[in-house]
Amino acid sequence: MSKRFKGDRCVYCCVAGAVTGDHVFAREFFLVEDRENLPQVPTCDRCNNEKSKLEHYLTTVLPFAGRHPQAMENLKTGVPKRLKSNQKLNRELLFSKRPALMVDGGVYRPTSMMAFKGEKLQELMKYVARGLAWHHWKVYVPSDIPVKSMILTEIGNAAWVEMVNRMLLGGTVYEHLGRGTVVYEGAQSPDTPEVTIWVVSMYGGMVFSDGQAREKGDSSTWLWMITGVPGLDDVVKD
Repeated sequence: MSKRFKGDRCVYCCVAGAVTGDHVFAREFFLVEDRENLPQVPTCDRCNNEKSKLEHYLTTVLPFAGRHPQAMENLKTGVPKRLKSNQKLNRELLFSKRPALMVDGGVYRPTSMMAFKGEKLQELMKYVARGLAWHHWKVYVPSDIPVKSMILTEIGNAAWVEMVNRMLLGGTVYEHLGRGTVVYEGAQSPDTPEVTIWVVSMYGGMVFSDGQAREKGDSSTWLWMITGVPGLDDVVKD
């Protein structure tokens, strides 16, 4: 284990001792030349393995939705070898692919869509929220403290931005990783350190939507995570 994390607890379970460092955003999300200075945190083997299972799926599927400048290169260089090593997923994506139309700047453009397990992305973002809270503020968010993750449409995102702007927040961060491959903002409560809010954009704002939202031009592109707010599931639905 790196001396950097010697003696630390795992940031994901907050119980076990750390045995390695983990990239909060997996290196495989980025092109090789864009992997410098990615956030790292201490983790135990169990949490590292569970998080890796989610990342193996998402680093294969998410590049298909990329809209950032490196999108095509990322898709060409990283995805084929991952699909080759996971023929089951390759077949699932191939059989689910279908033509679609998407509103882009008021103009309908032809595209294609594939089945996507959004719950895996939401689960990964819970790890990310805990990791970023420790990376920026050395705050542990234990498993008994709730973490809510959401994939929001443009309309839903605007509503949350308005709400957050009305909150009295303490520390704030704003980061670009890998030439904009991942962009995120975070804010922390000045009174309760475990209360944090994060909004993440990956791959230039990925497009996830059902047919109705797509026709309205309201595609889900923002990832929100909120830690330390009890009862949030009662007022916020995915």
